[in-house]
Amino acid sequence: MAGRIVRTSISLPRDLIKELDYFVDSIGSDRSKVFQQAIRNFLSIPHKEEDRVAGLLMIVYSHRMHGLEEEITDIQHGFINLIVSDIHIHLDEEKCMLAIFVKGMFKDVQSLMRKIVGKRGVLMIKESFVKL
Repeated sequence: MAGRIVRTSISLPRDLIKELDYFVDSIGSDRSKVFQQAIRNFLSIPHKEEDRVAGLLMIVYSHRMHGLEEEITDIQHGFINLIVSDIHIHLDEEKCMLAIFVKGMFKDVQSLMRKIVGKRGVLMIKESFVKL
């Protein structure tokens, strides 16, 4: 860790601090380490188009929507330099999940998401990225 440690103070609702203390005890850590990790996680979230990112798109879609899998595959081919890998998971008889691992410019990832989220039969898209 670079630099000195700086002490700070924050105010939290009593029920939140109680839940935090239970969590901290369960993982054998301390509040400071948990806050440090939470802040690092928060600061790693990309928010500028020019950010380089790596991460995951999770797409839940209807298996019954004829031609949707092929449409999503065609979209992925248009972003071949962005996509590292993908995994298809059968959730139940009606729904599937596609996990697409990406690495590249945040603006390109956003473009990929926009093309997929608008497709009929896509039930949910959730992303998890970190800045590189």
